[in-house]
Amino acid sequence: MEDTQPQQTSSASVRKNAACTECRQQKMRCEGDPSIWDPPACSRCRRLKIPCVFSAPFRRTHKRKRLQELEEETTALKRQLLSASPAAPGNHLPSGHAQPPRQEEDIDVSRIPTARIMCRNEPSADNDPTLSRTIDGLELVPGIIDDCFELYFKDYHSILPILDPSVTPNTFYQHAPFLFWVVVSIGSRRYTRQPTLTRALALPVTQLALQSIVVRTKPINRMKALILLLNWPFPSDPFYRDPSFLLGGALLHMAMQCGLHAPTFSQDFSKIYSKLPVQEPLRSAEMWAYVVITYQRTCSGSGQANLVSFEIYNEQIHFKTLLEKLPVTLRIQIQISNVITRAHKALLDLGLLSMTPQQERTMDALLDGFNTELDSLENLASSIWDRLYIASARQDLVVMHFYKSATTLDMQSCMLIFNATSSVLEQVRNLDRDYGLHRICTRFLLTVTLLSLASMARILKGPFAGYLDQVRGYDLFNTGVRFARSCSIQKADYGERGAAFAEQIWKSKKVFRNPDGSINITLRVRNRLSSGPLHDVIRCWKEEFFDLEYIHSAPGMDIETVIPSSATAGLDTTLAPSSVPNGAPSNFSAAPEFLLNDELWGDLELGLSDNWDVAGSSMSWMA
Repeated sequence: MEDTQPQQTSSASVRKNAACTECRQQKMRCEGDPSIWDPPACSRCRRLKIPCVFSAPFRRTHKRKRLQELEEETTALKRQLLSASPAAPGNHLPSGHAQPPRQEEDIDVSRIPTARIMCRNEPSADNDPTLSRTIDGLELVPGIIDDCFELYFKDYHSILPILDPSVTPNTFYQHAPFLFWVVVSIGSRRYTRQPTLTRALALPVTQLALQSIVVRTKPINRMKALILLLNWPFPSDPFYRDPSFLLGGALLHMAMQCGLHAPTFSQDFSKIYSKLPVQEPLRSAEMWAYVVITYQRTCSGSGQANLVSFEIYNEQIHFKTLLEKLPVTLRIQIQISNVITRAHKALLDLGLLSMTPQQERTMDALLDGFNTELDSLENLASSIWDRLYIASARQDLVVMHFYKSATTLDMQSCMLIFNATSSVLEQVRNLDRDYGLHRICTRFLLTVTLLSLASMARILKGPFAGYLDQVRGYDLFNTGVRFARSCSIQKADYGERGAAFAEQIWKSKKVFRNPDGSINITLRVRNRLSSGPLHDVIRCWKEEFFDLEYIHSAPGMDIETVIPSSATAGLDTTLAPSSVPNGAPSNFSAAPEFLLNDELWGDLELGLSDNWDVAGSSMSWMA
């Protein structure tokens, strides 16, 4: 008995330790043999490609307990970071109730009476020096943050004064981190010390914009951030598609959900009924005006119709009273937005796809009426900025004459288009000369300039060009191209590509012509409203330079001479001498060497896929 007992104990011990650690954790059969020096991996570990370890001291880990330990550890780390974070001093949270990062509070930063923004080398009077901030691994030191804030309030704030310049960057970050990063992003657009900062911020700040839609706190600060981001969006590139049109719809619905469209009765859209301060309805009406203007311009620049009729809300007696108390410039812009919205709705009701002579005469009467409303607004315009917005609206209306047929588009209509387009380009030139407009140009004004270039090229290549002041037209076209290129903040962005695109359209000998060679400046793209002339030019350009049938039909033509690339010569933008009347100036600079491909179409809201032809998609549609 004494001899057999140790043998049984040893045998049981070997059987107990025969399985590897992973198999024992999962209670699986294991054929491993720990008695062999450097035993080979068992079949299960080899199949799963995991380490096969034989360990005598083993304790099975309970999965739920392990997950609970990890959650407790994560909560403790978050609590430790928040308590040590200088962005939220004294914010000690109880155990198990850690506040999630970047959570906005129900505070409007424009109403916080704090110190003014200090220069990076100036001591802070309230002992609140700017702190370093990090977003997705990108850390910005206080000097860069201060510089970007100073650039924003120095250059951009006057165009869209919806923030309080006295609020410090620390306060912005503490109460509205999304708005903080938007201000930094806009200020970095012309920041020469860090020229790549804007591109680095594009993706993480856009992700914050998308996340802000589902945050449940008071959204005033998020709406302000979206308004700024829609006016100065990030430059697009092959890895970033501008989401402005989608964010514009989110902005509008967010404002209506908060009751900004009915500022006097905003309690009807709130969880708690409370007595509003005297100034609250006026502040809500002002915010709603900025939302309306931004949404309308986003739709107009994208060639889309507004989905909301704002005149319904403007008919309220209380709302009209509040509008009269707003600044004159803001009242002019809100009335312009209403005119364009009603004009687009009336023309859509009239029908643009195929117009009869009677419909065209009706369209002339409608456009005359809306132009009369714009004439009345000019009496209120007190600055050159007001006149520029009115001129842009007038151009939006008169370019609708291009929807007429080739037989009814007469010289009078072309003269109206030429004068309206010339007025826009002249005012853009003057503002750029006097105030450096290219440095602070919004996306809306840049799109208006590109529409002017497309309309001017169509008119000057049309059948009535001989009756127009062509020298003036060529000079303004040249000025518009230079302005669009000067608006560029990044290589191959919207401004630079738009300028190169306009130059190629100008030198084309096939654009605005029928297959038989006759001139035709009417539109084939008839669903993009005021942006129709621009999108129609894009279609003509695509057919000439990217249509495979055209490329193959040209004998002896090398494809690289049609589609330029960085490896070949750049765009040839030299005007043919015969196309410049009376020695009109032509000093187009050489276009950059890049391909005008999908990035430009993304900026112009063309297509969500990589293909132009939907029929070529691999998706199969099911009935």
